[in-house]
Amino acid sequence: MDSLRQDFRYALRTLRHTPGFTLAAVVTLALAIGANTVLFSAIHAMLLKPLPFREPETLVRLWCEQQDFLHASVSPPELLGWREHGRSFEQLAGFTRRDLSRTGADAAERVRAARVTTNFFQTLGVTPAHGRDFQQEDAQPDNPPSSVVVSHAFWKKALGGASDAVGGTVQLDGRTYTVVGVLPEGFSFPDFGEDVDVWQPHWLNPEAHGNHYMGIVGRMAPGVTLEAATADLERVAQLIARPGAPGDKHHGVTTDLWQRHLTSSSRPVLWALWAAVGFVLLIACANVANLLLVRALARQRDSAIRAALGASRGRRIQQALAESVLLGLVGGLVGLLLVMWGMELVRALLPPSMLRMTPVELSVPALLFSVALSLGAGLLFGLAPALHTSGADVLPLLKQSGSAVGARANHPLRNALVAVQLALALVLLVGTVLMVQTLRNMQAVDPGFDAEGVLHVRLALPDLKYGSLDKQRGFFADYLERLRALPNVEAVGMVNDAPLGGSNTNGDFVLEGAPQDPGRRYVTEFRVASPGYFQALRAALREGRDFDGRDSQKGAPSVIVNEAFVRKFLGGGEALGRRIRVDWSDSQPFRDIVGVVADVRHNRLTEPAQPEVYLPYEQYPVPTMSLLLRTSREPSTLVAAVRQELKAVDAEQPAYDVAPFVDRMDRQVSRPLATARLLAAFAALAVVLAGVGVYGVMAYAVGQRTRELGIRLALGAHPRQVLGLVMRQGLMLTLLGVGVGLLAAFGCMRLLATLLYGVKANEPVVFLGVAAALGLVSLLATWIPALRASRVSPSVSLRAE
Repeated sequence: MDSLRQDFRYALRTLRHTPGFTLAAVVTLALAIGANTVLFSAIHAMLLKPLPFREPETLVRLWCEQQDFLHASVSPPELLGWREHGRSFEQLAGFTRRDLSRTGADAAERVRAARVTTNFFQTLGVTPAHGRDFQQEDAQPDNPPSSVVVSHAFWKKALGGASDAVGGTVQLDGRTYTVVGVLPEGFSFPDFGEDVDVWQPHWLNPEAHGNHYMGIVGRMAPGVTLEAATADLERVAQLIARPGAPGDKHHGVTTDLWQRHLTSSSRPVLWALWAAVGFVLLIACANVANLLLVRALARQRDSAIRAALGASRGRRIQQALAESVLLGLVGGLVGLLLVMWGMELVRALLPPSMLRMTPVELSVPALLFSVALSLGAGLLFGLAPALHTSGADVLPLLKQSGSAVGARANHPLRNALVAVQLALALVLLVGTVLMVQTLRNMQAVDPGFDAEGVLHVRLALPDLKYGSLDKQRGFFADYLERLRALPNVEAVGMVNDAPLGGSNTNGDFVLEGAPQDPGRRYVTEFRVASPGYFQALRAALREGRDFDGRDSQKGAPSVIVNEAFVRKFLGGGEALGRRIRVDWSDSQPFRDIVGVVADVRHNRLTEPAQPEVYLPYEQYPVPTMSLLLRTSREPSTLVAAVRQELKAVDAEQPAYDVAPFVDRMDRQVSRPLATARLLAAFAALAVVLAGVGVYGVMAYAVGQRTRELGIRLALGAHPRQVLGLVMRQGLMLTLLGVGVGLLAAFGCMRLLATLLYGVKANEPVVFLGVAAALGLVSLLATWIPALRASRVSPSVSLRAE
């Protein structure tokens, strides 16, 4: 231990006497170690840290597998059948989101609510902090629920955190509910995009066949594997199937471990970025190793003197490693200062629902990882120079003068380290260019509508006040008329599921005149829209007409379809005049196709448009709608007027998700944009480090060959020949690094394949372009010392040692 303390004190003195070297090495390592710590924190929070529920490894998400939909919602009869006949799950719970309005306060406000089966919290292993959980009698078939469990945040904000809140009441959608429990602080359900304020018990209607609206989470029985549980439910699905029943078809079952499903979209991004920062760390280590090797070669005679005085090779290696480990630890300490800034960048890549439950922060595991990485990096970049210099023959070194030691210009270890830097930098550059091209492709996608100048408003009418369809029609008719009268409003329309909002509705339909094959199902996406909706979004009408007064409650049943519907189900032929029936029950009438609208990318910009059928609102009213206002002004300037007009129609009705529609477009590209920015930053750092590495090797080689080059010039060599001699050495180094990098990039780009859009992971043009650009950087770094060598006076060169 005494010798180790002495070595660290000596290393500290040495680093203090070379501030330029120390600063360059510490900054390089700080950037690399800090970036790795940030990515580890995100991976630990998202992928490695268990979900904050009891035995999270047994929690499973389940879906109904339909003909064209692998992850479809589940109907109540299916859930009841899975519970009754399944043997692989201890609990199966259902959930669905809704929005309520809270009355009785100064102004109506939106309340985020969820309806769940009474065993929901028991399935998750969550016990209310105050009061009780739901009981079976809280959900009765004949009466609407009268009890609720509230979140800790809602208890604090809306109920004042009162100790007697349990047993008290709250007004929601005009009904009075009794608060029976308060959930623990920090509880969050990650399948919902927002934290829920109020939880309601939900009764499962055994006759609601074909009504798919629930999400399902289950807890597997002890010792049961996911594969066995899936097979068991597939057996049950066959058992409870009702072939030929109206509105109901046989469905399969899709399952996935809950945590794996929640992180499925973030996992490829995180692993790809961690690979990128890992490359940056390797480049940084190679760069610092090169710097240490230069210092070690210049100090070989000192090492030889120590060996002559009796110092063992292990003792000399320990002394060299003490300096490199000290550099690594200081670099890691400085890197921690950059972590908090880097956390904000990484959070932009992750689902907000998961961040609420498992925040990305500088945790104890992250700190331990940073320390281990600092020590490991110090050993990594210090070991090769230490082993190389400590193994040199002592006697030849002692016979040489101090300035002659280490005079070998073309050192293979230094060349290899620079080639590694070039190869890793090329991999990062290729990934960056592919992600930037993906971002450009996404921004160039035609979504089928114009989001600029549109304001979005979401409304959910309460059942008690607007239980009848006529009341719903009357409310929206009055409100839409007021909105159309606002200054600078060009068009107003509404739809139940607006594009890029994360919600969707699909179902079966019957095409009149088509063969009725019992084994074949026609499935499409359904929208409920009003006149003016397509004008508000500027979605082009290709054929026929828009909805108008002819599509009233008493008018002929009608629909509008999109081009994808025509291509898939009508073979691209004539659509106008054809008729379809929504196959939710035999009582639905056949509806005339009166128009064909352009395709709209509804789910994601990167997904092609699906077949869609638009039902007129007057003929098929629903209580929850999105209103879209196109204005000639900035959309946000309409917010106050929109709320004022809503208050005039119904002061107890809150509006939510009031925002410019272009925000939805921005959210679609936010993750690729953040990924591209991070990769660009890492790639820029890698290119700078690689360029500095090439420059350092060539400058050192030129310095060591000054006497040789002077002799060549004195004997009549032209400066261009000296320039070419040095450039050839740099060219060979560049070709080696770029060649290895191209091979590595072809293998590594598979990590990015799931993140790319409109560009192939092995795009030859990208690979060759990046290779050429990096080669130019490397040759430029070579050209500077080569040019200096060709301009040195022969007399000066001959006097140099």
